[in-house]
Amino acid sequence: MAHDEDEAYTVRPYAVTGGRVSAASADLPMEALVEATTSTEALTGLTPEKKKILQLATGQYQSVAELSAHTRLPLGVVRVLVTDLAEVHYLKIHIGGTAQDAHTHDASGGLSLSLLESVLDGIAAL
Repeated sequence: MAHDEDEAYTVRPYAVTGGRVSAASADLPMEALVEATTSTEALTGLTPEKKKILQLATGQYQSVAELSAHTRLPLGVVRVLVTDLAEVHYLKIHIGGTAQDAHTHDASGGLSLSLLESVLDGIAAL
């Protein structure tokens, strides 16, 4: 029985994304913030996973990583679903100030003080 559960888990993410393994914007960082731009009550025809993402992103910003944790879906699957929802304007993605951006580094190449302070502020808010 445990084998069947493991097999179902490995098949499910593939089915949720319609067989796609990468999002249209494959470089979507896991720390990108997402917000819903539409009411979840008015949406019909969406999968339960997409509806859950929209519910989580309604009224507050959620990172892609947080959405992955709350939905218990792999990060790659959530990236695909978030990109899909953004393409139809159900979600707005905010990318900026990530660790990969050049302006988040200081002159010596390390992470800037402002980025590190933002991370600490976020941790403190938890």
